[in-house]
Amino acid sequence: MDAHMYDDAMKGSTEYRDYSASIRLTREKKNGYQVTPKLDHTHIMDPRMYDAAMEGELVYYNFSVVDHLTRDEENGYQVTPKGNTILHVAALFGRQNFVREVLKRTPALLLYKNKKNETALHIAANVGQSEVVNELLSIQGQETVLVRMTDDIGDTALHKAVRSGHIDIVRILMNLLLDPEHDFPANKAEETPLYLAAESGFHDALIEILKVCKEPTHVAGPSNRTPLHAAVIQEHAECAMALLHWKGDLCEEYDVWGWNSLHYAVKQGLTEIVSDMLSRNKSLAYKQAGSENEWTTTFNIAASEGHEAMIHELLRHCSDCWDMVDSNGRNALHVAIMNDGELMVKLLREFIFCDSLVDEADNDGNTPLHLLAAYGKHLPLSVLFHPSAKKMAFNRENKTPLDIASSRTLTTEKERLVAVLRKFNARLGQRCNSEVQRQIEIQEMRKNDDEARAKREKLKMEKILKSTEIQIVVATLIMTVAFAAGFTLPGGLENDNGPNKGMSILLKKTAFRVFVISDVLAFTCAAAAIYIYSVMANCDVVAGEINVHLLNDLRMNYDTASNLQGFAMAAVVVAFVTGIYAALENSLGLAVTVCVIACVYFPIFVYINRTWNIVAKFFRAIHELFRS
Repeated sequence: MDAHMYDDAMKGSTEYRDYSASIRLTREKKNGYQVTPKLDHTHIMDPRMYDAAMEGELVYYNFSVVDHLTRDEENGYQVTPKGNTILHVAALFGRQNFVREVLKRTPALLLYKNKKNETALHIAANVGQSEVVNELLSIQGQETVLVRMTDDIGDTALHKAVRSGHIDIVRILMNLLLDPEHDFPANKAEETPLYLAAESGFHDALIEILKVCKEPTHVAGPSNRTPLHAAVIQEHAECAMALLHWKGDLCEEYDVWGWNSLHYAVKQGLTEIVSDMLSRNKSLAYKQAGSENEWTTTFNIAASEGHEAMIHELLRHCSDCWDMVDSNGRNALHVAIMNDGELMVKLLREFIFCDSLVDEADNDGNTPLHLLAAYGKHLPLSVLFHPSAKKMAFNRENKTPLDIASSRTLTTEKERLVAVLRKFNARLGQRCNSEVQRQIEIQEMRKNDDEARAKREKLKMEKILKSTEIQIVVATLIMTVAFAAGFTLPGGLENDNGPNKGMSILLKKTAFRVFVISDVLAFTCAAAAIYIYSVMANCDVVAGEINVHLLNDLRMNYDTASNLQGFAMAAVVVAFVTGIYAALENSLGLAVTVCVIACVYFPIFVYINRTWNIVAKFFRAIHELFRS
């Protein structure tokens, strides 16, 4: 029975029900084997039976699995919340003897699937229980069907074994798949076991599959990539070489982006694999990589990645492959300059064919010298020394390399390029009306400046408003402290019956009076700061309202509130010092010590904080200077 016959049998109207359906008690024979319906996942497994399956004990304490199964046949079809039968559970924990005994009494469980459509074989193969796998496949007449059954994502047991890296199980399963015409179908993600082995670098499994898979009918994987694509992209050289020796024309297959395996091997710098591919088929070096409208060449890929050894390898096999351009008309020197490939530019200049590269224009009329003037940062200017480099070449915009270099905004780089170009007799093209061009550039600069200014103003507003949210909390805390201090006066209150009852004991002391005044000032300033912060927080800034006046108003209000908050903070410190002094005046030494500590610490902290900010700004300025 093949997998399709099994699925048809399971879908028979007299016996099949999905998980949501109730269990049918009727069962019938199909091809000499008992077939049962899928399980109802509400038919929960007896916990004692689960424990017995997990431990692999047919008699678990006072519970007998055999008696339980014999008493009622339906007991064998109880499931866990995931839809696993006792056979799934025993397979998960590698209980071979338990599996054997259960299959003797309820053989139909062999083909049962859980909620993920996994059989017990899927479970055992995934976790590497080779003894259980052997046991499950020992039932005659069902092993071929079992190994080809798939779960929800289309995985067979072989997929599971390869993905989990269990070579012993791979070998067991491959012994049952000795049919050379078996095509090892892909899962729903288009992954075949062969593709998974190649992508993960599972060389032993890949060799086992290749022994059986003589002439595959399905080699395309995800994104139409072959196993060779996968091995090369993941840099599994051993797997890639094995695939090449097995089926050499795999390197001619393209993925959905129009890249073959050689293109990826060149990109990854896999010189040995590239050499093997080109030894088999030199024409691969001339194949385009990409779509019909946007493509590059093998030689340009090596140049863009900066692989010097790959450049030499490509030229060794195909000495004229340098003479190809991409869809934009760019050669390898164009590409190396655009990718800031300093070493690659030096390498290409050493070749005799550099005469052709250095003077070749792309589709926009730009020679490598134009691109050097536009993109070159750390590139050597040795290209300028080349006798074939035309300093007065015009591109499609009627600009020479000096025109482009002069228009750059990076001052130091601009000066360096302009100076060197002038040294080699480069001149401005002057094909455009300079005055008109200047006015256009001025308008463009003004537009850019306005946009940049608006963006800066918006960022400043957002920063101020965000800071306001924090400062309003700080000001509220200061006001709360000042409020509390006003009703918990130091020294206590008069308790004697008299005209001063309820008044502060320290009322006549100067320090106490300073405490009261400072506390009131702290409370008042904090309250005023909170009011200003509240007004600012309610400011609804939209794109159309972003202007200098609004920003100045916000900054002025923020500065005012910050000053009030700072004054309130200082007043709190004064109130604390004078309150402590008034309460400890009879112990003069302790009072003076506390006052000195409090009075000295706050100014020192403010001084250190401001000094550090100045130093930090200085070092940031130095850093920016060196960066530029």
